[in-house]
Amino acid sequence: MDITAKKNELVNWLLNLNDESKLKKIIALKSVLDKEVVAHTISGYPVDKEEYINMVKEADERISSGKFTTIEDLEKEIENW
Repeated sequence: MDITAKKNELVNWLLNLNDESKLKKIIALKSVLDKEVVAHTISGYPVDKEEYINMVKEADERISSGKFTTIEDLEKEIENW
């Protein structure tokens, strides 16, 4: 099957799709595919440049406000596991 036939099959399937849940998932996938992925989260979620910059800014804000765990605190916590 060539690419044109695959596109036509997909278009026909979409035109007959009545499941809003599936449609929302397809729209979410489209938005991911339209963006350039620059990283992935630890769970494998793709992250685009804008999301990545926001994640870094949020991390910087947490560090600046003192909301982080030092290696020393982490080592103490591990001892209690």
